[in-house]
Amino acid sequence: MDNSTRYDDEIMRYMDDEMTDGEKMEFEKRLATDESLKQAMSNLQLAKEAVKSFGLKEKVSGIHRQMMKESGAETPVKQIGNVRRIVRYSVAVAASVLLIFIVIEGYKFYTLSPQKLYSENYTAYELTTTRSGSDSVESKIEKAYREKNYTEVIKLNANSVLSVKDVFLTGMSYLEINDVSRAISNLQVVIADVKDDKSSVLKDAAEYYLALAYLKNNDYDQAIELMTAIHDNSSHLYKGKFNRKYINRVKRLKWR
Repeated sequence: MDNSTRYDDEIMRYMDDEMTDGEKMEFEKRLATDESLKQAMSNLQLAKEAVKSFGLKEKVSGIHRQMMKESGAETPVKQIGNVRRIVRYSVAVAASVLLIFIVIEGYKFYTLSPQKLYSENYTAYELTTTRSGSDSVESKIEKAYREKNYTEVIKLNANSVLSVKDVFLTGMSYLEINDVSRAISNLQVVIADVKDDKSSVLKDAAEYYLALAYLKNNDYDQAIELMTAIHDNSSHLYKGKFNRKYINRVKRLKWR
């Protein structure tokens, strides 16, 4: 595991000012003495600046011009002493390594997109086949959703007295047809309306899909907050969906 991965989470929390005063003080003490941590911090800052300052195309173009210059197109005719030649070669190698690192890290960040991260984690919601008690009768909305007739679900929404589950399925139908703002509104209603443990499974599902809807809608702060809450809740059904690495990648979208 390289240093950037090893220290990724705490460096991101430090850079985003998410640490408590005590955590920040302890981190800065380690930063002053731990060379590996210091290098990982420097690398991540370089990558961040590369993404903020340049697009990938401009970065590659600049590297190409530098390489052409170093190739000898502008090299003076006069002889260079051995020591000077070695020093120049060493500097060129170091600069090339740094440029390559920036390009690789910049490329990883530059190619990140809300849609890419959304697609990585999105799984269509499936209704269960087992039913019992008061939930034994399938509503028209449930039937339409099970048949993947999302436009019909939305149509029925306007003409029915809805249960919390029907509102949830309506939100999921909006998400399926890419009407993200309405999906967000319906999922927020579900979370606000669920008050008892009996519906906790539905609430967990609504929170998971709402976090992804925020991401798809470029609402990064809200997505990060909800994803972090899900990750930190040991009893949440979708805890494993948002690990620290994934959340940190969402954070990096804010650098663009």
